[in-house]
Amino acid sequence: KTGMTFIKTTHDSRFGIDNFSCHAPAGFDGVKTCNAYTGDTDCETALPVLCVNIDNSPRPAYPVIDPGCTSCAMPYWFYFGWGRGNVASTTPVKASQFQTRQDVDAFCTLTFGTGWIVESWNEMSKWISGMGGADGLTYSGSEWTANADKIQSGGWGFFAYGNVRNDTRLWMHGPLDQSSTCWAH
Repeated sequence: KTGMTFIKTTHDSRFGIDNFSCHAPAGFDGVKTCNAYTGDTDCETALPVLCVNIDNSPRPAYPVIDPGCTSCAMPYWFYFGWGRGNVASTTPVKASQFQTRQDVDAFCTLTFGTGWIVESWNEMSKWISGMGGADGLTYSGSEWTANADKIQSGGWGFFAYGNVRNDTRLWMHGPLDQSSTCWAH
């Protein structure tokens, strides 16, 4: 059995945010890309769990610039969404020790406190068409909150407050309609 993992790719100290992606940065020695459909890492592998505390913070003004992706299936904002809170990573554990998502959520809560749960594909990334730009200001701060009715769910990457380790992939909860999670949905 295999489970899905993500990796921190960058940290922006101006805002105290990390960028997470399915795809590892150049030079990473390990799994290069996640598999959101069937998992990418053996569940017996000890990796940190990526936990999140979603407090619905407004999106900071991080830049979102069209990377010129010609093979992207979705608008580029989809891949650079806002995680709406803080992230942290646990000590490495085998994902096979968890039977259900509730078990992983309880592990995050035990490790970091009330409100902390495992980061989930279906909840990780929110975006608004046109957000960001070179200066990052469009749909940031109070403008993000005022336009909540325009927020959509994204995937494959996101930003969140935090500064977790970047030397390993991290366990996440995969898409609800796929079998890419080591534990039961």
